[in-house]
Amino acid sequence: MVLAAILALLMLTFGGFGGMVNASYSMNAMVHNTQWVTGHFHLIFAGTTVMMYFAIAYYLWPKMTGRALYSTRMALHQLWLWFVGMLILTLPWHQLGLAGQPRRISSTPYDESFVQAWLPADFAMIVAAAILFISALMLVYNLFKTHGNAQAEVNLEVEYAESLHAVQRMPHLMNSFGFWVLLVVVYMVASYGYPIAQFFIMDTYGTVPWSI
Repeated sequence: MVLAAILALLMLTFGGFGGMVNASYSMNAMVHNTQWVTGHFHLIFAGTTVMMYFAIAYYLWPKMTGRALYSTRMALHQLWLWFVGMLILTLPWHQLGLAGQPRRISSTPYDESFVQAWLPADFAMIVAAAILFISALMLVYNLFKTHGNAQAEVNLEVEYAESLHAVQRMPHLMNSFGFWVLLVVVYMVASYGYPIAQFFIMDTYGTVPWSI
């Protein structure tokens, strides 16, 4: 848990620097809709946030299954691999963004010498993807072996943060999973319902002649 928090904080630092660039109107104009944005987003989410998901999984899985974690050493190596792989993946994205590679491309119909300059960074991302894939497999394997571990988990109690002041009264609704799930569904429908419906209720440009 401590290692995951430290590595996540480091990635948040790198990603936060990119976010400061995006927050500047003049600087963002240069990197907008380039791979810089992809690198920034993945450092924050796939790096910082997902790393803490891993830590929570390592903490809760033994308590949920009643079995001790199969390998702490493997868990530490898995976290380090994810950290290294994520940096190797996202830093070239930042460099490619500065080099002008668009954020979304299905092909490279550009000047050949211009595209050739992207190849080293593209190759680094392929290597990083392999590292991340191995790290993910280590996580799944460790949790799978934990499920069948003969050694029982000693402490099954889940520790929670304690408030400074005792809770006097908490409405049952606030502790109801059903209420919060329903609230999320309502927000999702309100946010994405109409934009998705537009694909079906609005005229598209597919029938407009190319000559227009």
